[in-house]
Amino acid sequence: MEEKEEKKELTREEAVKQGTQIAWLSYLGLLVIVPILVAPDNDYVKFHIRQGIAILIFEAGWIFLDIVLSFIPVIKYLAGILNFFAWIGFLVISIMGIINAVQGEWKKLPVVGDLGEQLKII
Repeated sequence: MEEKEEKKELTREEAVKQGTQIAWLSYLGLLVIVPILVAPDNDYVKFHIRQGIAILIFEAGWIFLDIVLSFIPVIKYLAGILNFFAWIGFLVISIMGIINAVQGEWKKLPVVGDLGEQLKII
């Protein structure tokens, strides 16, 4: 009979070293699927996947809210201005996440970090 090799638990430093090349993709919208498929067992990558999914959840919520507000005539114009600033905010948070992922940092992002920490998707 063949002996199954036990999965070696990666140290925090090894996880970062192996995950930095792929973790940054977690912050590029639906490209979060790539790290999920490529490195599902790496804790460092999982951390950034959760944060990326949290950003996606906020973006989807914002899109829904924007659609609803666009049907209200008076608020439609205000919603357009808010929409611009919201997407700038999403872009800034995503860039912060990419920088953290490339630099090997485990920093929670502002606004979405707590939600990402609570996600148990992976």
